[in-house]
Amino acid sequence: MAQPVPEWRTDPVTGRRVLLSPIRAERPFHASGHCPFCEHHEDETTLETLAVRDPGSKPNGPGWQVRVVPNRYAAVRPDAAPHTPGLEAAPGVAEVFIEGPHHETHLHRHSAKMMRHIVRTWRDRLNHWREDGRFAFAQVFKNQGPTAGASLSHCHSQLIAVTEVPKGIRDEVSHIVGFDWNGWLASEQTGPRWIRQTDTLAELAPMAPRFPGETWIVPRQPSACFEHISNDLCDEVAETLHDLLNRIDRHFKSPDLNVMVRSAPFAGDSPNYRWRLEVLPRLVTPAGWEHSTGVLINPMLPETAAEWLRR
Repeated sequence: MAQPVPEWRTDPVTGRRVLLSPIRAERPFHASGHCPFCEHHEDETTLETLAVRDPGSKPNGPGWQVRVVPNRYAAVRPDAAPHTPGLEAAPGVAEVFIEGPHHETHLHRHSAKMMRHIVRTWRDRLNHWREDGRFAFAQVFKNQGPTAGASLSHCHSQLIAVTEVPKGIRDEVSHIVGFDWNGWLASEQTGPRWIRQTDTLAELAPMAPRFPGETWIVPRQPSACFEHISNDLCDEVAETLHDLLNRIDRHFKSPDLNVMVRSAPFAGDSPNYRWRLEVLPRLVTPAGWEHSTGVLINPMLPETAAEWLRR
């Protein structure tokens, strides 16, 4: 029997759009005692598409720092075509970034050098899929810990590229047309949600955080596409993220968390968009109200979280 292909479905009552991907149910969860992502287990993953390697090491063998491989349990597929007439296929690509050859479970425990490798690899794969031309949007994201959605504990992140821009992204692009980024950053800089800044980046708690301790890293100058930033800025992002994750780990006692690279869609015009990194500690679990209404309840003021993280 053929494996069901991923499909987009839109509910006729609510208008809610959902990506259905049955193969995701087959992925392994929290394997103990054996990790397919560790060095010397390269034959247990798909063939790498990119790797940061030691000089002289061979592809798909030991001697790497970061590997990018196609996701074996991909939510989308480039060749997706529905078996049932009238249903809408969900073509796309899904990749896994394996972060470090040794079994580390928390991103902040990696060295500064490893963080630079990871952030540059995020940028490079986003740029690769933009240049590919088949896709309208791609998202890089990290799920760290079971409550954040991770199925394996070894440090890894993911990329999913699709042929349509999700509604939430389209809504945000429309919302910020004409938004005064410089005025907003200037007002936040003197307020209680500001955490710290570098020459080119601002680190702050957003006005309406979804989760306690949610924090953003935002460029202080116009920059829509993360995939277009320089090596120097990549390294500054890595250093800032590394510091922030250490602060979150110390204050919130090693929470599960998500990291998301929010970048402008590949397709369409997004002149006033500005990329950012979002870090979402998973200190609360969305429940009935949140799933029913789509409105999240956060028990912690962002001003309180920012004060703690500034320390």
